[in-house]
Amino acid sequence: MADCLAQRGDLAAGAGELAGLFGEPTLQEQFDQAGEQLLLVLGMELLRRRTRPAGR
Repeated sequence: MADCLAQRGDLAAGAGELAGLFGEPTLQEQFDQAGEQLLLVLGMELLRRRTRPAGR
């Protein structure tokens, strides 16, 4: 991830019309992504606990 973030400027410069794909995410986008990741982790933990055999 760190390598990708470091290369964003170079990627955007060489992308032409697609340069917007390499732009910096807004604070709202970063917040939304963190929330999505949190919900994913919580959901996976709930599923893991629900499907774990009894006695473990």
